[in-house]
Amino acid sequence: MNQNATEPVAAAESLAEVPEHVLRGLPEEVRLFPSAVDKTRIGVWATKPILKGKKFGPFVGDKKKRSQVKNNVYMWEVYYPNLGWMCIDATDPEKGNWLRYVNWACSGEEQNLFPLEINRAIYYKTLKPIAPGEELLVWYNGEDNPEIAAAIEEERASARSKRSSPKSRKDQVEHAAGSSFYVGPFRNPMGRKNPRKVKTKQTKLKTHP
Repeated sequence: MNQNATEPVAAAESLAEVPEHVLRGLPEEVRLFPSAVDKTRIGVWATKPILKGKKFGPFVGDKKKRSQVKNNVYMWEVYYPNLGWMCIDATDPEKGNWLRYVNWACSGEEQNLFPLEINRAIYYKTLKPIAPGEELLVWYNGEDNPEIAAAIEEERASARSKRSSPKSRKDQVEHAAGSSFYVGPFRNPMGRKNPRKVKTKQTKLKTHP
C-alpha cells in the first residue's frame, strides 16, 4: 500500500506511536517492525511459521461514505445492500487494528495474503506458508489467480453449507437480519501509482490512483 502520488509525503510511522490496543491484539505468530517494502511504514512480520489457509481479521475501522474519507491508503470498500458502497477506514490508528499495518505487495509474486469479504467484513487469508522473518504482504488479483479462485470457492461452499444448516435456518427465523454466512463483493481503493482494474464474476474491482 503506497501513499497516493498526489498527496503530500507522510511522515514515517514509528513503533512508539502504535496504539496499545493494536499491540495487545497481535496474534502470537506476528510482530510489528519497520516494513521492507515501504520505508515510511510499519509492517507485520511473521515470528512463527504460519500455515497456508490461515485467516486473520476482520479489518477494523470507521464505516464511512467514500466522500468522507480523506486518505485512501488504509481502507477497503464493502457493499451493503441497504447503504451501498461504504468504506472501512483505518486511517486513524486508534480506530483500526493490527491489519492496518499489513502492507501492499509490489507485485502478485510477492504476496502471501489475499483479502476476502465475509459477512461484509474484510479478512486476510494466507495464500502460501509464511516463514519466520517474512513480512506479511497483501495483494488483490481476484479470481484471475487460480489459487485465490479456489480459496474463494472454498469459502462460498462453506457459506452454502452454513446457510443450509439447521442452526442457520433457526437463526434466520429468530432474527430478522439473519445470521447466514455470506461471501460477497468488495473494492480495494488503496492508493497505487499504477492503478489496475480487475473484472471478476461478481463485480468490477478497482484501485484508485
